[in-house]
Amino acid sequence: MFGAPQRAGIQAATRSEWSKISRPGIECINNALRQNGATIETLIERGVMPSDPRIGGLASNCQQSLSGSRYVVAGLDLGSRVRFDSSEYREYKCSPSDQFDGFTWCQKTRQERGFANVTYSILHSQDGTVVYINRFQEPAFFGRNEAEAAIRQYSTKLGEKAQIKKLPRQRGVPEGILATWGKVVLEPLDRDSIKTLAEGRSPKKGYLIDFVGNFARSAKEGLPIYRISGGAGFLWVASFDPIGRGILRFAAVDPSASHPSSLPSDAGATGLDVQPAGVERASINPDVVARQEAERTAEEAKADVEVARNEAETAKRDAQVAKAEIERLSAETAKLNAALERLETDKNAVEGRARTMEFVVYGAIIILIALLATISSILFVNRRRAIAANTEQLGPETKPSGVTGDSPVVGTQPHSEATDTISTSPALAQSLSSDATTPKCQGGSDGSGARSSSDAAEERVAQPI
Repeated sequence: MFGAPQRAGIQAATRSEWSKISRPGIECINNALRQNGATIETLIERGVMPSDPRIGGLASNCQQSLSGSRYVVAGLDLGSRVRFDSSEYREYKCSPSDQFDGFTWCQKTRQERGFANVTYSILHSQDGTVVYINRFQEPAFFGRNEAEAAIRQYSTKLGEKAQIKKLPRQRGVPEGILATWGKVVLEPLDRDSIKTLAEGRSPKKGYLIDFVGNFARSAKEGLPIYRISGGAGFLWVASFDPIGRGILRFAAVDPSASHPSSLPSDAGATGLDVQPAGVERASINPDVVARQEAERTAEEAKADVEVARNEAETAKRDAQVAKAEIERLSAETAKLNAALERLETDKNAVEGRARTMEFVVYGAIIILIALLATISSILFVNRRRAIAANTEQLGPETKPSGVTGDSPVVGTQPHSEATDTISTSPALAQSLSSDATTPKCQGGSDGSGARSSSDAAEERVAQPI
């Protein structure tokens, strides 16, 4: 009947759509499907959405069999009955309402996601019929686009277009957006009631709502505060500062189902206040109702004009601020460009000096190398000369036995030996001369021969080097 199982991605998307339906609606549809041998889990596996025409009749019948309300908060439908024996109900702290006779006020607060404090509030009759369900979270994180997307999703879910009000943008005040569906009517609170709220007292005007979740602050800072009247409906409000931090509140309420009877002690916390019973009874008269409706319409038109004027002034201020910011950024950009130019100039100068120093260092190294080479050459030449001089001074000496009076070697000596004899000192020559004269005294016949030989030797020794 519902086809083959689908891929995991399709099943996940289908499950997400089914999770948007209230718990009583899920139970009703599931019971109807079991009669045909199926369950909602079967539909999810086969990718059957809640809007599928094949189950349109079941969904319609279940909607009619329930309270008829489309407004759900915390799993409770407006107009449905609480289950006193359920674990969910036992989580609330309940007591007789000091605002509405015959009604019970229940509330619980818990931390969600590790950082957000969330308060749930319920007002129900003695038989458990729910007439008010509220969820308030602080802090909540939203951006303008996210808030508008959430409102569009609720409009799709509820099947009707939202009535939207926006908080006029002001310096030091968060942005805010308020959306309503159904028959609820928002009436701007009168000046006297706003003054009463600013003093920390209740104006006795029934259900109230503002943009920032703080009536005293809204009254003191001139922010809009509305009284909730009319019939059953749904409200969604969020505010957020420039970093997206703010509050989130949504509520399902039927002002016509409850009649306040006394001053509420927790009006500021819950957004509830009381309107005198005489006013409620007076509204039964058709003429009075028409007149009140006309007055309400006029007040709403006046409020819309005021909001438009505030938005225009805010837009003008924003334009001026934007212009000043652009001028400031332009000046900073010019300063930055000038600084970059200076840095570039300094960089070029430093690089030029670095290149100059590099050339100087290279030149000094070259000069040092040349100087070392020159000194080495000079030292090498001097050493060669010193070695040559020492060699000349330490030449071979002539032996005395080589020059005798009887030896004819002197006359027949080779040229090389004569050269060695010539290079000897004058003292050696004198010694040789002395030795040569000795044979002259001893032998007469040989005296002339010896003298001539001695003279020849003396002549050779006497020659300069």
